[in-house]
Parts: sequence; C-alpha cells; structure tokens
Amino acid sequence: MKINSVSNYNQNVNFKSAKVNILATSDNHGNVHSLPKFVKTVEANKDEIFVDPKKDNALNIFAIAGDWFINPSKKGFITKAEMTNGDIQLGFLKKTIAAVKEAAGGGDNFKTIFSLGNHDFDGGDKFVYKVIETAPMDTLITNVDLKKSPEIVNLRQKDKCKCKTSIVYEIPDDKNPNLTNKVLFLGITIPTMDFYNPGLLKKMQFLDNGNVKDADLTEKDIQGTINAVKEEVEQFKKENPRGVVVLQSHMGNTLSKIVRINVPQIDVILNGHDHKNKTSLRGSTNINSLGKDNEIIKSINLYFNDEGKLDSKDLNTYFCDLTLMDEMEEHPLQVFLKENFSEDMKPIVSLRDTKGNPAELDYGDEIRYSNSYLANYLTSAIKRSVRDVEPEVFSVGLQSSIIRGGIKHNSNNLDLMKIFDGVSEDLSNLQIGNVTGEELVGLITENVISNLKAPTRNTIIHWSDIQINRSLISDIKYGFSDKEYKDAIMVRNQKTKQFEPIDMNKSYKIVLADKYLIKDDIEWPKKIRSKFVSLDKTYDNMFREYLKNIQYDMRITDKTKERRII
Repeated sequence: MKINSVSNYNQNVNFKSAKVNILATSDNHGNVHSLPKFVKTVEANKDEIFVDPKKDNALNIFAIAGDWFINPSKKGFITKAEMTNGDIQLGFLKKTIAAVKEAAGGGDNFKTIFSLGNHDFDGGDKFVYKVIETAPMDTLITNVDLKKSPEIVNLRQKDKCKCKTSIVYEIPDDKNPNLTNKVLFLGITIPTMDFYNPGLLKKMQFLDNGNVKDADLTEKDIQGTINAVKEEVEQFKKENPRGVVVLQSHMGNTLSKIVRINVPQIDVILNGHDHKNKTSLRGSTNINSLGKDNEIIKSINLYFNDEGKLDSKDLNTYFCDLTLMDEMEEHPLQVFLKENFSEDMKPIVSLRDTKGNPAELDYGDEIRYSNSYLANYLTSAIKRSVRDVEPEVFSVGLQSSIIRGGIKHNSNNLDLMKIFDGVSEDLSNLQIGNVTGEELVGLITENVISNLKAPTRNTIIHWSDIQINRSLISDIKYGFSDKEYKDAIMVRNQKTKQFEPIDMNKSYKIVLADKYLIKDDIEWPKKIRSKFVSLDKTYDNMFREYLKNIQYDMRITDKTKERRII
C-alpha cells in the first residue's frame, strides 16, 4: 500500500544492474510511542522502499541521521520506574532495526547506519559509547577528532568499535562477475557540542567544536568538517571514479549545502537537525531533509547501469500519519509497548477549556518564536510549585527549545514525559535569583534579538507574568521605532493582575535553568549568574508536583489564553 509519494528524479526504464535501497529517518527524539506507526508505514510500503531486496545485486540500508535519542538520563516511567529514557529508547532502536530488516527481506545484504545528532549526547559521550557497542549497526563519525577522542581509539585497538569515519559497500553486478559497484557512506554531526551539551563530552571531541549557535556558523567555522569529508570522498573517487557517495548529515540544510558546495562529488545528502521535510537538487546532489518525530520517512533508490555508473535516483516520502491503522493494536511493536508500559499508556490527564469541554494545548515549531498557550500554562504551573518553597518568586523563564510535547485530554505518562525532553538532565537544574528591572530587560532583549535572527533555531524564552512585545523590539533593533527596549516589556502587577511598565530599579525574583545560565556565548547570563542559587529541582519535577496537587485535573483559563508575546 502506497501512502504518499513525491517527485522521482532521473527515472530511467532501462535495465538496472545493481541497486541501493535506502530507508532514511532522523530526529526521532525518543518518541517510542509512535514507532509502531513508523514501522507499519515501512511494512505497508516495503515493496517500493526495498526493490527486489533479496537479490544479490541489491543493498538495503536503514539510515538514521541522528537524534534517535533525547535526554537519555531522565527517569519517570511508571511501569519500569528503574529504567531511563536511554534504556527504553535503545531497546526500541534494536526492535525497530529488527522490524525494518524483516521488511527488507531479512538477508545479509541489510545494513543499519547511524550518524550522531546533538541530542544523542544529552547523556554525555559515555551513553553514546554504550549505544555504539550494543546496537546492531555501524556508527559514522566522519568529523570526530580522533586525536582528542581516546575512548574511540581504545575501542578500535581492541577491535570492539563499530564506529567508522566512513564505510564502503560493494554491490555485485547481476550478470557481469567482473563488475562491482561501490558506495561510500559518511556521517557528520553538528560539531558545536560546547553549545548544545557543555561539559558532557569527556572522551570525545568533534572537529570544529565550539560554543556557537547554528545561525552564526559560517563556512569558516566548519572547515575541519568540510576537509574531513573532502579527504574521504577524494580518496574514494580516486580509487572508484564511478562510485556513489552518500552523506548522512546532522547539521541542518544550510550547513549541508555548504558542505555540498565544497564537495560536489556527493550524490545524496540525508539531512537531519533542522526538522524540515524538504527535498532539493543542488548540482547533481539530492539533499533530503528528513523531518522529525517519526512524522515522515523517506526512501531513496539508487540504480546503477550496466557500465557501473549511477543511472537514476528515485525519491519518495511517506507520511506516517496517513498509514491505515487497521489491526494496529495487534502489531508486534504496539503489543510490546502495551505489555511493557501498560501503566504509562493509561490516560491520566483531564484537560478542559473554559466551557468544560475536552481541550488540547498544542505543541509546534511556532512555540519557538511566538505566543503559546502551552508555554503560558507550563510557566504559570511551575511558578505555583516554586512558590511552595520560594513564595516571593515573580516569574519563571522557560526556553522554548526545552519543550518537546503538548498536552491533551486523556494524555498518558508517555505524553507527559516528552514535554520537557529538550534538555539534558545534567543541564536542567533550576536556579532562582534576584535581578533588577534593568537586568531583566537586558536578558529578555538579548534573547528576543537573537530569536529574530533565526526564529526556529535561536529559541525564545517564555515567561510567566511578563509580556514581551517582540514586534516592537524588532522595530527598535532595525531603526523603525524611537522607543526604548524597556517600553517593549510589561510585568504583571500582583495586586491588579494587569500588565504595567517594568520598573528598572525594582528587584524581581526569577527562575531559570542551568542550560541558560551557564551559557558563555551570550552576554547576560555571565552578568547575572552569580546572583542565583540552586532549587535542586527541574521543570519536569516542578510540573509533576503541580499536577499531583491538582490531581491531574487541568483547566484552561483566561490567563492561559492571554498574549504574553506580541
């Protein structure tokens, strides 16, 4: 059953001598509850994804371009309370690989290739080494600095390491025993781990590592990565002029294009990190962005002709939500999910609107730059919990990149565990401190100006009891208004409950997480961090305490629906 297909490039009806069938995904972000639908989509379209998979002249690849994992150290399951996110996600990775292999015919010509994403390091490199050693796959580390990664070198010396800077596969011709078709696979990761997971990589380091936001990275900043890819490709092409090159890139579309410009011999780029569903042709290179959260999968079929040259590339996109759900409850992965996480899958949330009807607080990319009822609810709820220990707290700030899931009526524990999955447990501790109105204006303005530059990457901070005129800050920044930045920020009067101008000299007690306060790539965290002390709690801890206090009976109010970002 074909769910959905998009444009096929360079189709050729001539006889094909060999083929590479690639199933590609990225940025799953630990969404194990949607994997049954993901696998069923593969099964429903397996004849198109894996063409003649059992023939000797076919190579079948399951390509994962990073961020299968997210926040692996986190706990909170009900059925298996002792297990972490990482334990669960690794277990489901193995089961998904087995299911995809079966869909691909189950032969020895099936391979799983994994490239690392920034969230795969949320548990530090120690967790990544566990994945590399135990999962049935090869991990590509083209832009890891081996001179500064002793654990990888040690594993390689002991012949235990399933991580490689590149892999070359050979596919025989079906009728010419003297002809072998070769494909080179490479894998690169967004290298700035000092920005994404500062301090968590102890025994692994990337080329071009630094503390730089995606939007600020230039070609110069990733020159080591480009050179590493170029060296591998040029050596391969020297030995195999007709060989095909596939790059798994967890760097986002913009940086992937920069790599492609510098290394035009790449035939296909499987792109992750920016969460887009996009396919484009640049020169002779197909760049395929792979979406997020098991929403889509893509297949790429590469065909060689009788001379051993790449003859055509067929590309298709399948939307998992369009998969027919007949007999889904009997699907082996769904049965496993129910048997092992029965308590976590039971509805526990009642969420109703102002009229008492079942409601939903939506999560989407717009939360990263605009007003959000979900963010309003979360910051207000956390503030109520914080006030049990710090009654004078004025506002809770929450980086929108930390939020990774919404809430709806009858949400279960698996749904709730996703909400604050966008930050490592090691960086999610909450801090509380007093700042002046002037300091609060400074850090809010700095954050908004950064967000204006790259709305979905440089994410905005949402605040309880603070209203931010993002549009006015933009006008002031770009010279369209003579007002001051303080005019764009209003604070709630605790007596009247109305928003009023911020007092630049007043002291405001606020809550922020380690992930923000430890940042050295922006100015204001460095200026204010000495004023903060630890609460020894996380956003997740505080929100769970709030839910228990209200017995999971949630109500959307007028305060939830107010505009805090204009």
